[in-house]
Amino acid sequence: MIKIEGLTEATALTILNSEISSSVRKYLNQILPISDEQIDFYHHNGFVKIENVVEQEFLPELKRIVEAAVLIRKGKDERDLKEKSQYEQSFLQCGYLCWDFPAVKEIVFAKRFAGIVKALMKAEHIRLWHDQALFKEPGGRITDAHQDCSYWPIREPQFSSTMWLALVDVPIEKGCLYFYPKTNDPNLKEYVDIFKNPHQPKFLNEKEKVFVPLKAGDATFHSGLTFHGAGENKTNDMREAMTVIYIKDGVTFDSSDERNKTHTSCIGLNNGDIINTKYTPILI
Repeated sequence: MIKIEGLTEATALTILNSEISSSVRKYLNQILPISDEQIDFYHHNGFVKIENVVEQEFLPELKRIVEAAVLIRKGKDERDLKEKSQYEQSFLQCGYLCWDFPAVKEIVFAKRFAGIVKALMKAEHIRLWHDQALFKEPGGRITDAHQDCSYWPIREPQFSSTMWLALVDVPIEKGCLYFYPKTNDPNLKEYVDIFKNPHQPKFLNEKEKVFVPLKAGDATFHSGLTFHGAGENKTNDMREAMTVIYIKDGVTFDSSDERNKTHTSCIGLNNGDIINTKYTPILI
């Protein structure tokens, strides 16, 4: 059974259905400027680390909200880690939290985060794709190297980006992300079935792997094209991260791959339609 220190189902529900503090709401909607050097690094390497995306003064409230959502989603699962599938042993995955919990929506819709992606993509407007909490249990296995966009029915994957926000310190031994720089190349696309039968693309054996440990409140941003994974959690503590995935306004739906054409964020769309559904609002 999943347990989070200091939280019960009742207290979690109270947190999730309460208004966030006015100071945090104001903070989440303040634009965080980023440098030309950070933008260039992102485009050249396919990812970038940005420190203090959430400052320590505001992090505890955000952390508690996400923890509460994960507890409500996963708290009744009584299986031990060893009883779970190989994929489930990699992380506790909780998606589309913002549509169930108003407090999470305040975080996912934050202009502070979307504004960073807008700058990185040099876009006029940014839409939400979806959110995911990704917690890795103590003893959790590796997250196999993969490319996010292979699971998404997006025709222009270069205009998708994921924020991976550390809610706790995430050193290498706790399962921080690693990236393969310069793999944000449309010619390197390869589907890795991390759900049932993962494999290591052969061309990655010749690529540099860069681990990116984070302090709580730091975040990485990576292109949907960039190959990445995470190490195992060798500690006794939960690795806690919140992700939000964004797309540039104007990207289109590609239903050519049977494995992902029924993606929730594209419900009701026809092949070639601009992605604009109730799940993909413009954030900034």
